[in-house]
This record gives sequence, structure tokens and C-alpha cells, in this order.
Amino acid sequence: MRRTLLVALAGLVASVGVAVPTAASAGSEERQNRRCAQEFHAAVVEDNDAYNSRDAQRYERILNPRMIFWADGVATYGRDAIMANARQAFAVPGWVWLYEIKTETVYGCHSGIAVLEAHVNYPETGKDIHYEVTMGLVKEHGRWSVAIDNVHRVSPPPA
Repeated sequence: MRRTLLVALAGLVASVGVAVPTAASAGSEERQNRRCAQEFHAAVVEDNDAYNSRDAQRYERILNPRMIFWADGVATYGRDAIMANARQAFAVPGWVWLYEIKTETVYGCHSGIAVLEAHVNYPETGKDIHYEVTMGLVKEHGRWSVAIDNVHRVSPPPA
């Protein structure tokens, strides 16, 4: 009986020893996933806030050098070409970029997708252009950058 009790106790100790690291690693993985999701979200916000601020240097920092911008079937390849278009938009006075993040999904802390609804609003004239946006971000060299923007103009239709 005493031998059976010792064997059972040894088995219990061994199982606790195995369970604790498993629980600890699960907790660590969960923290890592939360951290990645928070960093991803911050990058999505930074991209949109930088665009709204019309700060070309700030906006350029969040864009991947190999970025693709796809707007209603027209593709622009590379950060330099995208920034040339952004600088033209930044030069137009009186607009505000408003956005709402609808959903975000992060894949293994290396890539993620954000879906947004956005508006370019001209407060002085009341003009509002509605867009639906899907952003793809990648994490390279320890930081998130925008790899693709897929933009669809909802209303008013382009002239």
C-alpha cells in the first residue's frame, strides 16, 4: 500500500511538472499574440493618421518599399510611386481623412489584414467621398509596414 501511494505521488508530481510548463508556454504564446495584434493595430492607425496629417516623411515610414496600391483596378507599384501620388493629394487643401477600422486579423505575427471604411471629407463644401479599404501589412526586420492597400471608391462615383 505504501509503495502504491509513493508511485501515485511520484506520478502526480511528474504530471504537475509537465503541466506547469505547458500552461506557462500557452500563457506566453497568448501574450505574444496579444502583443503582435497591438503592434499591428498601431501600424494600421499610424498609416491612416500619417496620411490624414499630410506628413510625407511620417507616411513614407509606414509604407513597405515594395508596396502595391490598388485603387479600383489601377495598380501603383513601389513606395516611391505611391508617395508621388500621396504628395499630390497632400497638396490639395481642405480635406480630412476619416476612417473606421472594421476588422483586423493577424497571421502568426508576420502579416495581417485590416478592413476599413474611410471618407475623404471636405468640411467647407460638404463633399464626402466614401471608400472601402483592405490593407495588408507585413512584419519585416522587427517592424510592421503596409504592403498593399486595396481601395474601392463607393460614393460618389468618380467623375
